[in-house]
Amino acid sequence: MERNAITQPHTPDLPRWRRISYGFGDFGFNLYWSSASLFLLYFYTDVLGLPNQTAGFIFLIAMVWDGITDPIMGYIAERTRSRWGSYRPYILLGAVPLAVTLVLMFSDPGTEGMALALYAGATHVLFRTIYTILSIPFSSLSARMTRSSEVRNELAAYRMVAATLGGLFVAFFTLRLVAWFGEGDAATGFYWTAMLYAALSLPVFLFVFLTTREPEPPVDAETRPASLLDALSTLKTNRPFLLVFGATMLGMGGSVLTSKTLIYYYKYTLGDELASGTALAVMTGGMALFVPIWALITAKTSKRFVWATGTAISIAVSLALYFNPYETVPVVTVLFAIGALGSAAGVLSFWSTLPDTVEFGQWRTGVRSESLVFGLMSFAQKVSFGLAAALLGILLDLVGYRANVEQSAETMDGIKTIMTLLPALFGVCAFLLIRAYPIDARLHGRIGRVLERRERRASGA
Repeated sequence: MERNAITQPHTPDLPRWRRISYGFGDFGFNLYWSSASLFLLYFYTDVLGLPNQTAGFIFLIAMVWDGITDPIMGYIAERTRSRWGSYRPYILLGAVPLAVTLVLMFSDPGTEGMALALYAGATHVLFRTIYTILSIPFSSLSARMTRSSEVRNELAAYRMVAATLGGLFVAFFTLRLVAWFGEGDAATGFYWTAMLYAALSLPVFLFVFLTTREPEPPVDAETRPASLLDALSTLKTNRPFLLVFGATMLGMGGSVLTSKTLIYYYKYTLGDELASGTALAVMTGGMALFVPIWALITAKTSKRFVWATGTAISIAVSLALYFNPYETVPVVTVLFAIGALGSAAGVLSFWSTLPDTVEFGQWRTGVRSESLVFGLMSFAQKVSFGLAAALLGILLDLVGYRANVEQSAETMDGIKTIMTLLPALFGVCAFLLIRAYPIDARLHGRIGRVLERRERRASGA
């Protein structure tokens, strides 16, 4: 374990209230992300009545498109110049369009067959496009706000607490709000629930825009502008980025299989559909509780140690869920709560390591491309999300799942396998990549000092 005792390079002070206000933005984003990631596939299959594979294919198309547009949006945002900065204008101007697209995505158009599939696909793609326009500049802002690895770790912790609180809200209340708004009509219930979440997000994004500040880009980065192709080519030599990229795709794939299958498992195996919302809330609430703890452990050890440890915990919980002899709501929910401990470490480590890979690339090549790095990493997350959702649609058909009917024992065992053993396999592969991550506090401190000297020379200081 590496000790984070190395002094970080000097950066202008970032008041704690600004750190918290920035992190709060993820509450708004997770009203959208959690709604789509936890409930949209279920909305497609069990409310709109789309075939399993069609629903999965829609997710694949939308998420691949989302992933493709992420680095493009990063490239555009990084080169945007305004009196509000490069990134903050998108948070303000994209908030209302994003709210509208969420409502459209959770609406029943009253059609069937191909027309229904086309509507679902079009609204999903539109939603993902607008989400990219906001989320990539927001994520990139953390690399611009501070050069300190310690402050970034704190920013990531605030983000993850806010994100998990948003996810907790969505996980616990969505099915209950659907039942309350819909009074037996799930389509109506989802529509008004989406309206509520969209309305709640708007003041959050306005608050983030008003309370954050965006420093000018580093002088060294300005002196050597790079084309998109040149910037992409420099990432081939950025080994830490490539390792985080691979581990992220594997981790996201496993997480999607678990979270999207969970609602089917609770509904058909445990016989309590509403309890799935409680389980999802326990998972996200546990993450909110554990993220600050992991942040403190990171300060004493290293980001690599925390990420690897969290992944090992997630693998162990997946195996425990599969071999669990007591398939009751309380026992299974407790196991998912333990799994939140591992998930919290992974999410925190991802967001705190990613800005460090930006500096590593700048140190090696002289090119700083924080938006491109964040865009490509979002590409990894979303493409793996889409692939996992499409795979889930295929696997549900293979195990014989049919919506809203009693499932066979073989089908229920297949659902449990998808939810546990496949994510465990993905986790093992991610663990091997994480263990090879090379940036520790000592190396990052050396990188920061080199970049500061370059910037002083470039500015003539």
